[in-house]
Amino acid sequence: MAIKSKELAGLLGVSAATMSLVLNHKPGISDELRNSLLERIREMGYGYMIREEEQAERTEPASGSTIAYLVLSEYHDDVEEAAFFPKVIEGAEREARKRGCGFTILHMYDSSGEKLRESIPKEQFAGMLVYAAQVTEEMKDALDALEIPYILIDCYCPLAGASAVTVNNRQGIFAAVKYLYDRGHRRIGYISSGRPLCSLVERRKSFRYAMEETGLAEDPLFCVEEAGTGQEAQEYLEELWKDPARIPTAMVLENDLMAIAVYRALRGNGLRIPEDVSVIGFDGRSVCSMLEPALTTLRVPRREMGRMLVMLLLQKIELQSRTAERVTIRLEIDAELVEMNSVADVKL
Repeated sequence: MAIKSKELAGLLGVSAATMSLVLNHKPGISDELRNSLLERIREMGYGYMIREEEQAERTEPASGSTIAYLVLSEYHDDVEEAAFFPKVIEGAEREARKRGCGFTILHMYDSSGEKLRESIPKEQFAGMLVYAAQVTEEMKDALDALEIPYILIDCYCPLAGASAVTVNNRQGIFAAVKYLYDRGHRRIGYISSGRPLCSLVERRKSFRYAMEETGLAEDPLFCVEEAGTGQEAQEYLEELWKDPARIPTAMVLENDLMAIAVYRALRGNGLRIPEDVSVIGFDGRSVCSMLEPALTTLRVPRREMGRMLVMLLLQKIELQSRTAERVTIRLEIDAELVEMNSVADVKL
């Protein structure tokens, strides 16, 4: 059902004048407030009310200046991952077009990279943003052979030696553990699906680091390495947590969607959130506010991540036009702890 700007302003607790400035990209409010409101408007399903940025800020794409968003992994379409990437793509496309570049999305489920050379002519794209769950040396060789500058999306593989923009998983997981520690928790666990995505593997390793840094010993009883996803994860965890010795006072999840299975499994064993077990997610997806209680999480600024991908790619293109020297860069974006209602204090 359609809604008026004034009604939307009331729902968000701001004035009609402020809402007009936000929807029409006009000056007069802080960037922080503007970005926060735009985010909430889109999550509520009213993104269609936001006007496109002024045409004066954009230029028509020049010939041969198209940026490709290249997907080389089936995980991008997996229900667990699909919700993460639209905002990254939106941010990347907006930044590309603002800078006078075309933007296109390519799906190619080719883990070895064998089909890349025959499918992507060198002259077609100025650069590529590449998503893959993992980047093998064979895939990197295939990407390099295209002779098209590229940046990896949220996937850093040291052996591959390719530039990337990623989430700062170490910072985010440490922030979660430190937050729980400061609220009295000492028995802290980690719940992993076991999927071999670079970012998720890095988060699991970061949990070990965070526990050590806070002076805690990681207890294998509290850590789940391969819970799976969806209904499978719920059933596995519900059976596992029938043993009270395996239940920590708090747990960090590899991402927000894992919370659905965790919540159901805990309640299936008669446990309350957060009174009995505190829970923290990761990513800052819309599901956090839909859960009861709302999920405390580490929010990833995904649109900003998309913008950074394009900016770093264009800088790389410019540098490669000036020098033959190749420099590998990893740009990390910090996650922000968003306090909701899924964490309670523990009395020491």
